[in-house]
Formats: sequence, C-alpha cells, structure tokens
Amino acid sequence: MSGPIRASVVVPVHNRAGLTRTCLERVLSGLPAGCEVVAVDDASTDETPQVLASFGAALRVVRLEENGGFAAACNRGAAAARGESLVFLNNDTEPRPGWLGELLAFADANPAAAVVGARLLYPDETVQHAGVVFGQDGYPHSLYAGFPAEHPAAAKPRRLQAVTGACMLVRREAFERIGGFDEGYFNSMEDVDLCLRIGEAGGEVHYCPQAMLVHFESATRGHDGDFEPSVARYRERWRDRVHRDDLEIYGADGLLEVEYPSAHPLRISVSPRLASIERGDRHESELEPLLREQGRRNAELQRQLVRLAAELSARGVAVELPRRSYLDDVAAVREEIERSLPEDATVLVVSRGDSELLRLGAREGRHFPSDDRGRYLGRHPADDGEALALLEVQREAGAEYLVVPAVEAWWLDHYEAFAAQLGAEATVADGGACTIYALGPRLARAEARR
Repeated sequence: MSGPIRASVVVPVHNRAGLTRTCLERVLSGLPAGCEVVAVDDASTDETPQVLASFGAALRVVRLEENGGFAAACNRGAAAARGESLVFLNNDTEPRPGWLGELLAFADANPAAAVVGARLLYPDETVQHAGVVFGQDGYPHSLYAGFPAEHPAAAKPRRLQAVTGACMLVRREAFERIGGFDEGYFNSMEDVDLCLRIGEAGGEVHYCPQAMLVHFESATRGHDGDFEPSVARYRERWRDRVHRDDLEIYGADGLLEVEYPSAHPLRISVSPRLASIERGDRHESELEPLLREQGRRNAELQRQLVRLAAELSARGVAVELPRRSYLDDVAAVREEIERSLPEDATVLVVSRGDSELLRLGAREGRHFPSDDRGRYLGRHPADDGEALALLEVQREAGAEYLVVPAVEAWWLDHYEAFAAQLGAEATVADGGACTIYALGPRLARAEARR
C-alpha cells in the first residue's frame, strides 16, 4: 500500500479460528481506501496460523510465541501498524457494513476525540455496549446493556470517560503519548485504564452509535474468573478517582427524574427499563409486571449462551438465542431455596450485590461476600484464603447455608480450596439454578488448620 495509511485495524487473536475468519472477511470486504488490517496471533494453538495465511497480502500478520493477553497483543500490533489512527477490534465481532467509515468520519468531525467507541450488539439485537459509565460503586459498567438496539438513549453520540476495547479507534499520537495499554492488566480492565489515562492526559473519549457491530462477548479469550488481579489494579489506581457519572447520564437521557418538593421525601421517577424500585423490604407491586416483561440481562449467563452460539455459527449452524429475563433466573434460584431450605434458615447468596436474590420470604438472606455492615463487598476475594475467611466470619455470625447461583459457578473453579472445603460440607441441592451447601462446624476446623 503506497501513500499515508489513514487507519490500521489491529485484531488480536488467540485460537477460535472460525470466529477469526468470519471477522476478517467482514472487515476486509468493506475496508475503506487508505486502511490496513494487522492480525496479531497471540500464540494460537489451533488452525489460526493457516486461516491468517489464507488471506495472503490482504492481511499483515504478527506472530507471538507466548500468550501475553489482550493488552500485550494490542501493543505489539500497534507497533507494527502504520496507520495514523489505530482501530482495536476483537475477533469475536461481526462488523456491520460501514462501521469503520463511521468511526473515521466521527473522528474527522470531532478533532478533540482521542478515542472513539462503537455501538456493540448482542446477537439478539439488544445493546451490549453503548459506552462505559462509572457507577456509584466506582466500577465501570456497560451503558444500557440489554436495551433495544435502537433505543434513543443508545443511539445518542456522547462524550464519556471510557469505551470498550472490543472496538475502539485511538489516535496514534494519544496512544503513544501514554505508552499504550498497561500490560499489568490481563484480559480485563485494560481498555478502561487506557481511556482514563488518555483522558487524564487531555484527550477526549467519545461514543459513536452509527458504527455498529455484533459482539459475541468473551467468546474468544473466555471468562474463567482470573480477573481479580486486574480488578485490584483498577481499584487501586482509579476507583476513588473516577467521576461516578451513571446517574447523571440516566438523568440527562430522561430515564431518571428527581422532583424537589418543599419538604422531604423527594419524588423519584425511573424508567422500568433502567431499574427496579425498592421501598423498605417490599418490592413496588405496581412495577412487577413491567419488570418481569423487560427484565435485566443476566450478563454472565448471556456470555455462556453467546459463546456457544458463536462456536456453532463459525461451523455454519444458525442459532437463535432464547430471550430469558434476569428475573426468570432470580425466580429459579428462589424456588430452589424455597424447596430445599427451612423457613427460618439464614442463607448466604453469592452474587454481585443484587438484593433481589435476598428476597427469600421468612428466610434471612445475606450477601456473600459482604463487609462488616452486611453490604456487598464490592469486589471478589483476592484468593482462597480470603474467601474462606469471609465465609467463616459469616458462619460464626449464624449463616447456615451458602447458595451458589449457576451464573456464579465459576467461583468453584477459580477458588479451588474454597470449593474443596464446600465439597466437604453437605450438599443440600445441586440443580440447574444453583448449588446449595450446608455450613457446619467443619469449616472452622479446616480454616484453623490453614
């Protein structure tokens, strides 16, 4: 390719050759003039090298002998790329026609934008990513995940603090100024960190909804629970410094409204697509039908379904994903608890702080892991030792059972000693919705021996 290169599409790949082939075919079929594609083979062990070679001169390939993860692969690809802008793209995406032209046009029209992100959709045509917001917990969250693809809030271009690295345009000058991706992260949080560092250096981050792609989220590198070191790195560097902007954005989009009468209480209105409403310990009954109809996406379960669909799609098998609501999954866990545990039981539920899972009738439900005030801890345990210690504190405080919902079953793979100790306890139920363990005095003795 002669002359200046406007943009380099950098695609890090690790196995899943079928997904890679489909992604690259889509990218190359609509590649604008003055652009190139660089594939970084991150030590794949399947037929990926042969698939990449089949594209011939249409593709530049960088081969890594050791698997270094997303951040390292992107940095190596950026070093080999020749474009004025770098477009990082996951190989578990299927770009829609015109996606790259939209990103480039947006960057041209917004010269202050150092980073531009795209609208990513699940295969069922709902939103997976419309930008990243920072919640009141200080952590990043995908904006409007689960909303209809064409909802006005997801179709609005806006300035944000971060977007996902599954598809992001980064101006080379901004990328090089901060030294690229921080390789201290491994397949989690490195994209958010990059955006925040670019923002700290004076660059703007924008969301371009006109650029659309289907994203088979986590279908390539997987989701095996080995993300706590990256989360800890983010937490130490950013959690207390980021601007917690989610409520501002929901308000600006008309999904959350607050009225201020002359005396308290305030009047708060919220779209049922966005959130459920609690009043004390009772759910607002008038919202229940709307909430059950709309639901909230269960992100972990969706990843598993999408991963399977992606594998089958790569083999030429068409798959239509079921549209199961989050409340359906919560209800299934509750039903298993009601069938299996006495009404006066004290129950720990592994979750990420969702109080819906603690609505167990006469039974006392508690978050696990939790802090000393009973609130969700806000993070996962650092290791087996901390997981066991947190469980022992709860057992001594009267907890009798631990419930591991199916979507949190990765705990039992990641925290091996924790899982082994639970295996020594009595398993009360082991159904499709959850696994329930009885917590006995053996836990204390086992922890004392550690």
